[in-house]
Amino acid sequence: MGCTRVERVNGPDELPQDMAGVIGVTAGASAPEELVQAVVERLAPRRGVTLVNVLDEDEYFPPPPQLRRVLDGAIAILAIALGVPSLQLSILADDRHLMAADVLHTLVAT
Repeated sequence: MGCTRVERVNGPDELPQDMAGVIGVTAGASAPEELVQAVVERLAPRRGVTLVNVLDEDEYFPPPPQLRRVLDGAIAILAIALGVPSLQLSILADDRHLMAADVLHTLVAT
């Protein structure tokens, strides 16, 4: 895109000290949003940040069939134990709204 300088960093601590001017920040789908925000905050823009969306990703990575079967079984057992229809407990009925970063954060936190 005509950039004269490109830096690849894994976090805010890896940013070069001599960065100045207009700086573009981009990240892949697997980059946690908190990490991207930490990089932007470390840059500490004096005149604010202009958000430019070049591409809105709509990637969907469904759980593998084996995991879905395990979860469906666990949900069925829980539904029987609680005496409620399993459809009320199914977290996979509409999982497209779940952000991968949120799911990973939950798994790491537990």
